[in-house]
Amino acid sequence: MKKLLLSLIPFLVWLTCCRPDGDVAPTPPKIPQGVSTAAISRVTENNAVSGGSITTDGGTAITARGIVWSTAASPATNLTTKTNDGAGTGQFSSTITGLTPGKRYYVRAYATNSAGTAYGDERTFTTATTPLTPDVYVAVQLQGNPNRALYWKNSDIAYLSASGRHAFAKSVFVNETGVYIAGEEHNASGVYVAKYWKDGQAVNLSDGTKHAFASGIVIAGNNVYVSGSQETTGQRQAKYWVNGAAHHLTDGARYATASAIFVSGNDVYVSGNMNEPMERARYWKNGSEVILSQTGGTIRSVANSISVSGNDVYVAGYQQFDAASGGKYIATVWKNGAATLLGPSTNNSYATGVAVKNGHVYVAAYENVQGINVARIWKNNTILTTLSNGSIDEQTSSLFVTDQEDVYVAGYSGNVNSGIQARYWKNGVSHTNNSGTYAWGIFVY
Repeated sequence: MKKLLLSLIPFLVWLTCCRPDGDVAPTPPKIPQGVSTAAISRVTENNAVSGGSITTDGGTAITARGIVWSTAASPATNLTTKTNDGAGTGQFSSTITGLTPGKRYYVRAYATNSAGTAYGDERTFTTATTPLTPDVYVAVQLQGNPNRALYWKNSDIAYLSASGRHAFAKSVFVNETGVYIAGEEHNASGVYVAKYWKDGQAVNLSDGTKHAFASGIVIAGNNVYVSGSQETTGQRQAKYWVNGAAHHLTDGARYATASAIFVSGNDVYVSGNMNEPMERARYWKNGSEVILSQTGGTIRSVANSISVSGNDVYVAGYQQFDAASGGKYIATVWKNGAATLLGPSTNNSYATGVAVKNGHVYVAAYENVQGINVARIWKNNTILTTLSNGSIDEQTSSLFVTDQEDVYVAGYSGNVNSGIQARYWKNGVSHTNNSGTYAWGIFVY
């Protein structure tokens, strides 16, 4: 019997080693790996912001991800108090809504695939009991010789650029990690360098050999996204940077610019324009170009701002009509590429910012009425608020809408003859500071 067993062992080993490849059992998928929960921020009486990050999908596609919360520990996805923030790995941001003032909440990120659901680390926070007054940050240019970049935080002023070089502050984003301002500044050779400042410390995005400009900034997870452009030989190339690494949107053969940037889940959206030979509005999703439609009789279109809500992409700007149609510039908002005119055909008007909140679409714009620029806000394609009384030029630059739908608009008033002053409006009420000529970007945190 012992000899029989010994003789069978090599045969069994041979069978094991020599199984055809097709007979090898597939590796079963695992639940997603490396799920973490983002820090809680922007806590009010009823809302907060969190999110998460997922390293790998476990071998099968992630079909749902988001955060789940409860007043009890270890919240799970069988609860209705959760978000669904798309699919796939990577970082995502989530807004927690419908909370009760003065309550303690538990939050976890989650990721689901066919093998099951994985959860991130648990975080806790307590909602406020009284309304919190948010801080208002405004990116500002101080016109002079040279121009200076600065920003306002409420009544405080923070200078960004050196006093001896031209600089511009164009866009602002704030989160728990700091205050980020995008813009450009001359180097010692008089070349504009695209950059952003984090808490006043400059991070260069271009090498200073050719003029480069930064127009917008967004922070998503641990990544810093900046839109902008850089000169080529006689032209300009639209691009964006992620943590300083450049991504080209155009080849530089024709004049093109990127005007604003928005990040939704793992997708990067950039609005901009390219000459064909006249300017034509467009946006890029992850580098793929989407050309925006033009209303009949237009010869030119410009995209100034972009916002994304779910699967809907909104772009604000304007179109110029040909002489036979009056030759006017008309404020326009595009939804998924289809244009809607906001301004009347009798006056020039220009849309400068767009934001979507709670299903409502807000657009900041200004209209020239009897020779005076009048600042306005549109909500769902109808004028919501006229910000100025028509006695002096007032123009918008950008807007920010809070979860409570408070509407903040950055801009400026006056002209070269009367003097220009940077300002912002909150729900139609004008605010200014004692330093600044043009307010370009605004963020409320």
